[in-house]
Parts: sequence; structure tokens; C-alpha cells
Amino acid sequence: MRCAAAFALLATVMSVSVVLHAGAHRPLVKLPRAAALQKTDTWPPTPQATGGANLTAILTLDGPFRTFLGYLQQTNLVEVFQNQASLTDQGITIFVPVDKAFAAVKPSVLSGLSSLQLKNLMLCHSLAKHYELADFEGLSRIGPVTTFAGGLYTVNVTYDAGTVHVRSRWADAKIVGSVSVDAPMAIYELDRVLLPATLFRAQPPVAAFPDDDVPAPPPPPGDDDGAGAPATEPDPVAPRQYDSAGVADAPISACGAGDRFARRAATAALGAMALIAL
Repeated sequence: MRCAAAFALLATVMSVSVVLHAGAHRPLVKLPRAAALQKTDTWPPTPQATGGANLTAILTLDGPFRTFLGYLQQTNLVEVFQNQASLTDQGITIFVPVDKAFAAVKPSVLSGLSSLQLKNLMLCHSLAKHYELADFEGLSRIGPVTTFAGGLYTVNVTYDAGTVHVRSRWADAKIVGSVSVDAPMAIYELDRVLLPATLFRAQPPVAAFPDDDVPAPPPPPGDDDGAGAPATEPDPVAPRQYDSAGVADAPISACGAGDRFARRAATAALGAMALIAL
């Protein structure tokens, strides 16, 4: 009985050994590795990939905004504005002065700013929220509005029957056009550069330029024969013959009158004598 149990145990051990020996020579199967993440053109996601507007393309194609765009690129604010528009729930509003508005500012005014001051000046031309044109009526009632540059850089917004002005300490800018109003990025065209008191303690020299929206004055009214003809001055009065300056209007003296009478009498007498001689 004990011998039978021993033989059974020995057979079991031998069969397990054979299985292990066969498994040792079996080739290993390589498990598939997880696909590696590859960097693509849209990773990490850019503002354009997330549905935001392309600020550079808009300012390049839609108007004379080359100067403002150049300052944004110089201060590395293009990406800041893009991210505010596309990666936040608030969006952004940008006030873009036209090129001739920058040309009106004396060059030394902006060239004298430090890089940080120039950056704050550009940020002062934006609000950290998307506003449509009709929203400015509500902004006009709440007093100074904080710009994207922070609490030290505020503007006052006025709204009058659709006309919007954005005022800083040294500039009264008017919104003269809507460049792009679709959320999340609103862009409005200004006719002046905003000049905040935080950067400029006194009025910077800014040249005046004509307002293209002001119509030319109408021509002066004329009569029926010459409508629109320029008005003419009256002809000068010709002086009387033999008159001289300072003498023509002088009163005639009594002596002068007597002399003329004597000459006339002598002339008449000579004429009578000539007739008698004949």
C-alpha cells in the first residue's frame, strides 16, 4: 500500500518536471506596447485650434493697423490676447488705433518708454472681456473701466446714440469702426492713441489731423446768373483828377477862391481886347 502511494507521488513529480522543462524552451511572446504620444502641429492646442480668431491675420488684412500689430509683436502680447480670447470664458475687447493715430504722436513719446511701459500702454488698449457695441452703453454708466493693464490703467467710456468714445487722461478716442465683433474677440478701430496719466504726467505732444468724416463746407451762395461764383470785392474808387494824397479832401480856403476869381477875370479881359483889335 505504501509502495503504491510512493510510486504515484513519484509519477506526479516527474510529469510536473517535464512540463516545466518544455516551457523553458518555448519562445517568449512580446506583448504589444502602448502607442507612444507623438507631438503634432496642434499639440499643445493653440488658440486657433480651440476655435479662437487669428489676431495677426485680422490686423494684417482688415485695416491700417500695422503699427499697433508691430507693438504687440514687440511686447509679446499677441499670444496673451489670443489666450485671453480662446482659453477663458470672458473673451477680450481690443481697441486698435489706426496707423495715422500713431503717426500723430511725436516719435519721442513712445520711443522714450521702457519695454514694460510700452507693454502696459498696449494692454491699456484692451478689456479682459468681450463687449459688443451695444454693451458700451452700460459701461458708460459705471464710471472708470479697468483695462487689461490693471487698476492703474482705467478708461472712461461714453455712449451717445451709437457713438462711442474711449477716453484716457490725455486722449479722447472715438470708435470709428468695428473690425471684428464675433465672440470671443471684439476688435474696434480708434482714431486716437490712448495716453494714460500713469505713463504720462503731462500732455504728450500730439499733432492734429483732419477728420475725414467732416464734410467740406458748402460753396458760398451766388445770384441766379452766377451761382456758386466766388464773391468779388468792390472796385476801389478812383481819386479825382489832380488830387494828391492828403490834399484832395482838404477844405478850400477863402484866399484860394479869390485867386481863381482874379485869374478868370483877367482871362475874360484879354479875350475882349483881342476881339476889339480884330
